Amino acid sequence: MTSSSHKHQKPLLIFDFDGTLADTLATGLEIYNEVAGDYGLGEVSEEELEELRKLNTRALLDRLGISRLLAVKLAARIRHLLSKRIDEVPLVPGAEKMIRDLHAAGFGMGILSSNAVDNVRRFLHHYGLEECFHFVEAGASLFGKGSRLKSILKRERREAPMVMYVGDETRDMEAARDAGIHGVAVCWGANSREAMLTEDPDFCVDKPSDLVKEALKLAK
Repeated sequence: MTSSSHKHQKPLLIFDFDGTLADTLATGLEIYNEVAGDYGLGEVSEEELEELRKLNTRALLDRLGISRLLAVKLAARIRHLLSKRIDEVPLVPGAEKMIRDLHAAGFGMGILSSNAVDNVRRFLHHYGLEECFHFVEAGASLFGKGSRLKSILKRERREAPMVMYVGDETRDMEAARDAGIHGVAVCWGANSREAMLTEDPDFCVDKPSDLVKEALKLAK
């Protein structure tokens, strides 16, 4: 698929990575607890995690006592440590079938993540899913996901009404809204359905097969 063949294509689906496709929640919690003490932070139990999933990103950082600056440093360290364990991270249950079904149906797909591009590509290669994605854009950015989504639309020559950004955090829905595209909230990742609904997403799905159904509806 090339950007010049945009006419008559099905919608473009842009996916977040951590928590949306890769089931990084357990590994991320494990790494967080390993390094928390280095930053004067307390560990988080699995029970506490379920309560934290109900909070949006800003409320979560406030609850944990993490400043915006510390969040950037902490995220970078977690990404680095995650790179050493990426081969141990499983796909979200049902995600492989979802990806292959969407690819077979002719949807364009890409990834936009704040994770490291090497982590994302290694993960896709491990599961044999590289060919399903037209692009992988990853790594931290000073400009935020909203601006990066706008750049992707311009580069791929796509109209906003036919683009969906799929993510598991409230900030993903903020980014989709900023870019003027459809926000698809998945409720199996970092934020629960309760938290995701506070951002009034265009779609809210509880399992990967539901996403396939919503994408097919938009394509009609």
